[in-house]
Amino acid sequence: MGSIAGDLRFRYEGSMMHLTPFPVLLGIPLEIEYVSDMESKAKYILLCGNQSGFIELAKDKVDDTFSCILVHTEEPATYWAVDFVKKMKEDLGLPVLAVGDSSPLAVKSFSHFVAGGCDIKWLGLRPSDLESTGLSEGCMLVMRKADLELAQHLLEEDIVKEKPEWVKELKIMVNTQRKVEIEALFSIACYYIHMCVYVIN
Repeated sequence: MGSIAGDLRFRYEGSMMHLTPFPVLLGIPLEIEYVSDMESKAKYILLCGNQSGFIELAKDKVDDTFSCILVHTEEPATYWAVDFVKKMKEDLGLPVLAVGDSSPLAVKSFSHFVAGGCDIKWLGLRPSDLESTGLSEGCMLVMRKADLELAQHLLEEDIVKEKPEWVKELKIMVNTQRKVEIEALFSIACYYIHMCVYVIN
């Protein structure tokens, strides 16, 4: 379903909800029409499409260090997760950034947010980043037939075609037939968070 961590308060079905520090995480509400009165001092929303990556970032208190609201969604993202993130973006006036696996499924998940009217900035893990991160070949996974078919399908989607940088990254995936889970990057995970700060500032 999804989880949230960070500085966020909102009213849900008449009760005020407050996010609490890790390991107690708040689930994404299913009924967006019952959500109101959002408050936060965060500077941006950071989507993490990988559950292990989200937990690691929450444990490291990245939401506090970099003043952001961390959101984990399933891949592909569910419509209620898209609606909730869109509401945070609109009600709080915050930009939405995203980190996730270097895979077609991650791109599909991010495209659901864009299709739902919630534009995002995909920071990584991008296929074009892999050489600069120094990842060994052993960290990369061979894409399955289903992965390749999904990548090809996404390249035909209008939502993706409108984002040339996404097209470029998907073509790299198809050409290399490799994908990488963001867990392989835990040792330098803060690199991507620093990218978030750079983009915002």
